[in-house]
Amino acid sequence: MHEILRPQGKFYSRYAIGVVTYVKRFEEYFQPLVAQLDRIFPGVEKNFVINGFYDQEQQQKYLDRALPFLRGSTARSVTYYQENQSLSRCWNQLILNSTNKKILILNDDLILRPLFRLFLEAQIGRFDTAVINRSWSHFFLTKSIVKKIGWFDERFPGVGQEDGDYVLRLAEYYGIRNSNHNYIHNIYCFGVKNIVAKNPDPGWKRQSQTLGEKYTKANTEFLNSKWQVLERYEPGSIRNEEGKFLKIRAGMGTPNFYPDADLGYN
Repeated sequence: MHEILRPQGKFYSRYAIGVVTYVKRFEEYFQPLVAQLDRIFPGVEKNFVINGFYDQEQQQKYLDRALPFLRGSTARSVTYYQENQSLSRCWNQLILNSTNKKILILNDDLILRPLFRLFLEAQIGRFDTAVINRSWSHFFLTKSIVKKIGWFDERFPGVGQEDGDYVLRLAEYYGIRNSNHNYIHNIYCFGVKNIVAKNPDPGWKRQSQTLGEKYTKANTEFLNSKWQVLERYEPGSIRNEEGKFLKIRAGMGTPNFYPDADLGYN
Protein backbone atom coordinates (compact mmCIF):
# COMPACT_ATOMS: atom_id res chain seq x y z
CA MET A 1 0.00 0.00 0.00
CA HIS A 2 1.07 3.56 -0.66
CA GLU A 3 0.28 6.41 1.70
CA ILE A 4 0.87 10.12 1.08
CA LEU A 5 1.89 11.76 4.34
CA ARG A 6 2.71 15.28 3.14
CA PRO A 7 1.33 17.44 0.31
CA GLN A 8 3.29 17.67 -2.91
CA GLY A 9 5.12 20.67 -4.28
CA LYS A 10 6.64 22.14 -1.12
CA PHE A 11 10.07 20.55 -1.20
CA TYR A 12 13.62 21.52 -2.00
CA SER A 13 13.75 21.14 -5.76
CA ARG A 14 17.10 19.52 -6.69
CA TYR A 15 16.47 15.94 -5.55
CA ALA A 16 14.35 13.61 -3.45
CA ILE A 17 15.54 11.03 -0.92
CA GLY A 18 14.41 7.41 -0.78
CA VAL A 19 15.07 4.67 1.78
CA VAL A 20 14.08 0.97 1.90
CA THR A 21 13.86 -0.81 5.26
CA TYR A 22 12.39 -3.88 6.95
CA VAL A 23 11.40 -5.11 10.40
CA LYS A 24 14.85 -6.15 11.68
CA ARG A 25 16.34 -2.70 11.08
CA PHE A 26 13.70 -0.56 12.78
CA GLU A 27 15.03 0.32 16.22
CA GLU A 28 18.79 0.08 15.80
CA TYR A 29 19.15 1.63 12.36
CA PHE A 30 16.01 3.03 10.73
CA GLN A 31 14.67 5.21 13.54
CA PRO A 32 18.02 6.98 14.08
CA LEU A 33 18.44 7.45 10.32
CA VAL A 34 15.01 9.07 9.91
CA ALA A 35 15.81 11.43 12.79
CA GLN A 36 19.06 12.36 11.04
CA LEU A 37 17.25 12.93 7.75
CA ASP A 38 14.66 15.13 9.46
CA ARG A 39 17.41 17.21 11.04
CA ILE A 40 19.85 17.44 8.13
CA PHE A 41 17.39 17.53 5.18
CA PRO A 42 14.31 19.30 6.59
CA GLY A 43 13.16 20.74 3.25
CA VAL A 44 13.94 17.75 1.04
CA GLU A 45 11.28 15.31 -0.18
CA LYS A 46 11.61 11.91 1.51
CA ASN A 47 9.91 8.69 0.44
CA PHE A 48 10.16 5.36 2.21
CA VAL A 49 9.47 1.72 1.40
CA ILE A 50 8.86 -0.75 4.22
CA ASN A 51 9.52 -4.21 2.87
CA GLY A 52 7.51 -7.24 3.91
CA PHE A 53 8.48 -10.18 6.10
CA TYR A 54 7.75 -13.90 6.08
CA ASP A 55 6.29 -13.82 9.62
CA GLN A 56 3.00 -12.02 9.08
CA GLU A 57 2.19 -11.55 12.76
CA GLN A 58 5.58 -9.98 13.39
CA GLN A 59 5.22 -7.83 10.26
CA GLN A 60 1.86 -6.44 11.33
CA LYS A 61 3.17 -5.52 14.78
CA TYR A 62 6.05 -3.79 13.06
CA LEU A 63 3.78 -1.82 10.74
CA ASP A 64 1.67 -0.77 13.72
CA ARG A 65 4.79 0.94 15.08
CA ALA A 66 6.60 2.04 11.93
CA LEU A 67 3.71 3.80 10.18
CA PRO A 68 2.84 6.15 13.09
CA PHE A 69 6.56 6.83 13.48
CA LEU A 70 6.86 7.96 9.85
CA ARG A 71 3.65 9.98 10.05
CA GLY A 72 5.35 11.96 12.81
CA SER A 73 8.44 12.62 10.67
CA THR A 74 8.97 14.88 7.65
CA ALA A 75 8.38 11.96 5.26
CA ARG A 76 6.31 12.70 2.16
CA SER A 77 5.18 9.12 1.48
CA VAL A 78 5.53 5.52 2.58
CA THR A 79 4.89 2.33 0.62
CA TYR A 80 4.55 -0.82 2.71
CA TYR A 81 4.15 -4.52 2.07
CA GLN A 82 3.09 -7.56 4.04
CA GLU A 83 5.11 -10.04 1.98
CA ASN A 84 8.79 -9.67 1.13
CA GLN A 85 9.58 -7.90 -2.16
CA SER A 86 12.78 -7.77 -4.17
CA LEU A 87 15.11 -4.86 -3.49
CA SER A 88 14.79 -3.99 -7.17
CA ARG A 89 11.05 -3.54 -6.82
CA CYS A 90 11.50 -1.43 -3.69
CA TRP A 91 14.01 0.82 -5.47
CA ASN A 92 11.63 1.14 -8.40
CA GLN A 93 8.86 2.24 -6.05
CA LEU A 94 11.09 5.01 -4.71
CA ILE A 95 11.59 6.21 -8.29
CA LEU A 96 7.88 6.00 -9.09
CA ASN A 97 6.86 7.81 -5.91
CA SER A 98 9.32 10.67 -6.24
CA THR A 99 7.98 14.01 -7.45
CA ASN A 100 11.54 15.04 -8.32
CA LYS A 101 13.55 14.02 -11.39
CA LYS A 102 16.61 13.05 -9.31
CA ILE A 103 16.45 10.50 -6.48
CA LEU A 104 19.08 9.89 -3.81
CA ILE A 105 18.61 6.31 -2.58
CA LEU A 106 20.10 5.41 0.79
CA ASN A 107 20.53 2.17 2.70
CA ASP A 108 18.80 2.07 6.06
CA ASP A 109 22.02 1.26 7.96
CA LEU A 110 23.77 4.61 7.51
CA ILE A 111 24.90 7.28 9.94
CA LEU A 112 24.68 10.80 8.50
CA ARG A 113 26.21 14.09 9.60
CA PRO A 114 25.48 17.64 8.30
CA LEU A 115 28.75 17.61 6.34
CA PHE A 116 27.25 14.95 4.07
CA ARG A 117 24.67 17.36 2.68
CA LEU A 118 27.32 19.98 1.94
CA PHE A 119 29.49 17.54 -0.03
CA LEU A 120 26.47 15.97 -1.75
CA GLU A 121 24.92 19.19 -2.98
CA ALA A 122 28.25 20.49 -4.24
CA GLN A 123 28.44 17.50 -6.61
CA ILE A 124 25.01 16.01 -7.26
CA GLY A 125 24.36 18.26 -10.24
CA ARG A 126 27.35 16.91 -12.19
CA PHE A 127 25.91 13.53 -13.17
CA ASP A 128 22.65 11.78 -14.00
CA THR A 129 23.68 8.75 -11.98
CA ALA A 130 26.49 8.07 -9.54
CA VAL A 131 27.43 6.04 -6.50
CA ILE A 132 28.80 7.72 -3.40
CA ASN A 133 32.14 6.63 -1.95
CA ARG A 134 32.18 3.76 -4.47
CA SER A 135 29.25 2.03 -2.79
CA TRP A 136 25.66 1.26 -3.81
CA SER A 137 24.71 1.81 -0.18
CA HIS A 138 24.18 5.40 -1.31
CA PHE A 139 23.62 6.39 -4.92
CA PHE A 140 21.47 8.66 -7.05
CA LEU A 141 19.93 8.51 -10.49
CA THR A 142 17.53 10.51 -12.59
CA LYS A 143 14.27 9.53 -14.20
CA SER A 144 15.84 10.30 -17.56
CA ILE A 145 18.37 7.49 -16.92
CA VAL A 146 15.50 5.13 -16.13
CA LYS A 147 13.89 6.07 -19.45
CA LYS A 148 17.14 5.15 -21.23
CA ILE A 149 18.36 2.12 -19.26
CA GLY A 150 15.10 0.78 -17.84
CA TRP A 151 13.96 -0.14 -14.36
CA PHE A 152 15.91 -2.18 -11.86
CA ASP A 153 15.18 -5.79 -12.76
CA GLU A 154 12.42 -7.07 -10.47
CA ARG A 155 13.09 -10.65 -11.53
CA PHE A 156 15.91 -10.65 -8.97
CA PRO A 157 13.92 -12.14 -6.07
CA GLY A 158 15.83 -10.74 -3.10
CA VAL A 159 18.92 -8.63 -2.42
CA GLY A 160 22.20 -8.65 -4.37
CA GLN A 161 23.46 -8.31 -7.95
CA GLU A 162 20.72 -5.88 -9.01
CA ASP A 163 23.31 -3.09 -8.89
CA GLY A 164 25.87 -5.08 -10.90
CA ASP A 165 23.21 -5.85 -13.50
CA TYR A 166 22.43 -2.13 -13.78
CA VAL A 167 26.11 -1.25 -14.27
CA LEU A 168 26.33 -3.78 -17.09
CA ARG A 169 23.22 -2.35 -18.70
CA LEU A 170 24.60 1.20 -18.41
CA ALA A 171 27.77 0.06 -20.16
CA GLU A 172 25.74 -1.76 -22.81
CA TYR A 173 23.59 1.31 -23.51
CA TYR A 174 26.57 3.64 -23.84
CA GLY A 175 28.64 1.17 -25.83
CA ILE A 176 31.32 0.80 -23.19
CA ARG A 177 33.30 -2.38 -23.76
CA ASN A 178 34.75 -2.62 -20.25
CA SER A 179 32.24 -2.49 -17.42
CA ASN A 180 33.09 -2.39 -13.74
CA HIS A 181 32.19 -0.36 -10.70
CA ASN A 182 34.76 2.20 -11.82
CA TYR A 183 32.68 2.83 -14.93
CA ILE A 184 29.70 4.30 -13.12
CA HIS A 185 30.37 7.81 -11.93
CA ASN A 186 31.49 8.15 -8.33
CA ILE A 187 31.50 11.11 -5.96
CA TYR A 188 33.19 11.28 -2.58
CA CYS A 189 31.30 12.63 0.41
CA PHE A 190 32.34 13.06 4.01
CA GLY A 191 29.77 12.85 6.78
CA VAL A 192 28.32 9.42 5.94
CA LYS A 193 29.17 6.06 7.48
CA ASN A 194 27.92 2.76 6.13
CA ILE A 195 27.53 0.35 9.04
CA VAL A 196 27.08 -2.67 6.72
CA ALA A 197 24.60 -4.36 9.04
CA LYS A 198 24.19 -8.12 8.73
CA ASN A 199 20.91 -9.80 7.80
CA PRO A 200 20.60 -12.65 10.32
CA ASP A 201 16.87 -13.06 9.63
CA PRO A 202 16.15 -11.70 6.13
CA GLY A 203 12.67 -11.28 4.74
CA TRP A 204 13.44 -13.71 1.90
CA LYS A 205 14.34 -16.49 4.37
CA ARG A 206 11.62 -18.81 3.09
CA GLN A 207 12.27 -17.99 -0.58
CA SER A 208 16.00 -18.58 -0.96
CA GLN A 209 19.20 -19.48 0.80
CA THR A 210 21.42 -16.64 1.92
CA LEU A 211 24.76 -16.08 0.21
CA GLY A 212 27.33 -14.87 2.74
CA GLU A 213 25.81 -12.68 5.46
CA LYS A 214 23.70 -10.27 3.41
CA TYR A 215 22.61 -11.47 -0.01
CA THR A 216 20.11 -13.78 -1.67
CA LYS A 217 21.61 -16.82 -3.35
CA ALA A 218 18.80 -16.85 -5.90
CA ASN A 219 19.84 -13.37 -7.06
CA THR A 220 23.28 -14.63 -8.10
CA GLU A 221 21.63 -17.58 -9.83
CA PHE A 222 19.34 -15.24 -11.74
CA LEU A 223 22.24 -12.98 -12.79
CA ASN A 224 24.02 -16.05 -14.21
CA SER A 225 20.89 -17.03 -16.13
CA LYS A 226 20.45 -13.52 -17.53
CA TRP A 227 24.03 -12.81 -18.62
CA GLN A 228 25.87 -15.35 -20.75
CA VAL A 229 29.64 -15.74 -20.30
CA LEU A 230 31.36 -15.78 -23.70
CA GLU A 231 34.63 -17.40 -24.64
CA ARG A 232 35.78 -14.29 -26.50
CA TYR A 233 34.63 -10.79 -27.34
CA GLU A 234 31.52 -10.45 -29.48
CA PRO A 235 29.94 -7.22 -30.73
CA GLY A 236 27.76 -5.80 -27.96
CA SER A 237 29.41 -7.82 -25.20
CA ILE A 238 30.72 -6.24 -21.99
CA ARG A 239 33.84 -7.18 -20.07
CA ASN A 240 33.20 -7.40 -16.33
CA GLU A 241 35.55 -6.85 -13.40
CA GLU A 242 36.84 -10.42 -13.68
CA GLY A 243 37.83 -9.88 -17.32
CA LYS A 244 35.04 -12.07 -18.69
CA PHE A 245 32.91 -11.03 -21.65
CA LEU A 246 29.19 -11.03 -20.97
CA LYS A 247 26.11 -10.63 -23.09
CA ILE A 248 22.42 -10.78 -22.22
CA ARG A 249 20.96 -14.12 -23.27
CA ALA A 250 18.29 -14.13 -25.94
CA GLY A 251 14.87 -13.49 -24.39
CA MET A 252 16.33 -12.30 -21.08
CA GLY A 253 16.25 -8.55 -21.70
CA THR A 254 14.91 -6.47 -18.82
CA PRO A 255 11.12 -6.02 -19.09
CA ASN A 256 9.44 -2.63 -18.82
CA PHE A 257 7.83 -3.25 -15.46
CA TYR A 258 5.87 0.02 -15.50
CA PRO A 259 4.99 0.83 -19.12
CA ASP A 260 2.33 3.34 -18.08
CA ALA A 261 4.61 5.26 -15.71
CA ASP A 262 4.97 8.93 -16.56
CA LEU A 263 8.59 9.63 -15.72
CA GLY A 264 8.00 13.15 -16.91
CA TYR A 265 11.54 14.06 -17.92
CA ASN A 266 13.51 13.85 -21.16
